[in-house]
Amino acid sequence: PNIERDFKRDTDLFLWVAKILEIILPKIRRLHPVASVETFIETVNLEMDLRMEASAAAELRENFSNDNKYFVPNIDWKRTSRRVLTTERVHGIPIHDVEELREAGHDLEDLVKRASENFFRQVFRDGYFHADMHPGNAFVLNDSSLAVVDFGIMGRIDKETRHYLADMLLGFVIGDYDLVADVHFRAGYVPANKDRQAFKLAVRAIGEPIFGHASSDISIARLLAQLFQVTQQFDMETQPQLLLLQKTMLLAEGVGRQLAPNTNMWQLSQPLIEEWMKENRGPEAKLIEVTTNTLNALERLPKAISNLESITSKTIIDKLKKDPQRLLVIWPLWFAISLLAVLFWLKHY
Repeated sequence: PNIERDFKRDTDLFLWVAKILEIILPKIRRLHPVASVETFIETVNLEMDLRMEASAAAELRENFSNDNKYFVPNIDWKRTSRRVLTTERVHGIPIHDVEELREAGHDLEDLVKRASENFFRQVFRDGYFHADMHPGNAFVLNDSSLAVVDFGIMGRIDKETRHYLADMLLGFVIGDYDLVADVHFRAGYVPANKDRQAFKLAVRAIGEPIFGHASSDISIARLLAQLFQVTQQFDMETQPQLLLLQKTMLLAEGVGRQLAPNTNMWQLSQPLIEEWMKENRGPEAKLIEVTTNTLNALERLPKAISNLESITSKTIIDKLKKDPQRLLVIWPLWFAISLLAVLFWLKHY
């Protein structure tokens, strides 16, 4: 009862504290405490309306409609409202019940592989992912399909960020730390005035303990401590839009560690990364993108010129009424402005 009121009271306090911290502790500003709290508020406000959760489930189900090994329960919209969510029932074994999964004959390493593939497709193919993947929200069905529930927290990533992340993950997986460093600088995650070679050494120190080793040999606590130290050393700012992804990766790795401690789930995604980059970053993909952008620009061009005309025509007419000889100067100027408008739209769209 009164959850919205209580939540607002608490988060008003969080925001106040975050603003005070940004004022009195300049060094903490790179962590964006205010933006992080605002991201949290936005996420939970959506989570409190179960119609939004139902809509999220429907979108995720649609994205995997052609995948018979990833099950998202159907929504019963007639029995769903702001306070009630009704879905199709899921019959399966909780993914954290390792012994029961073994007894049922499920291949645990194959489950981790499939979980990794599904996570990859959500993040990179769709840019829309389940962001609350703790063990209580995932089940294994009789046919070894993975089923998920609880769609209150979902994450979105735009196309440009997906490109950065794909480059970064591939760089880590294949041990190309020049690529990893380059991505961080291109994306603006590391300030341009920082030493690129020093940063490359730092990311190598993070990557080497992860890739090429079994999950059981990795200390997540030590890794996070080292990562935080690197962000501090290079004045890296927190990316609020990636907070949900970071949390989800941590949860997913925890599930993978429980199921198959000797399997590194991130290395399993290498073929998918390479295939995705070929389809989305290769010459054909770039040609399609350029063609699409050009067509969009041509579509918007008449409106742009029309807007420009409406802004300038009244001024031109008023001037010509007072001094008709201005026509000799005005028309070349008008032609130049139109040409610049065309070039601007072609460049940006």
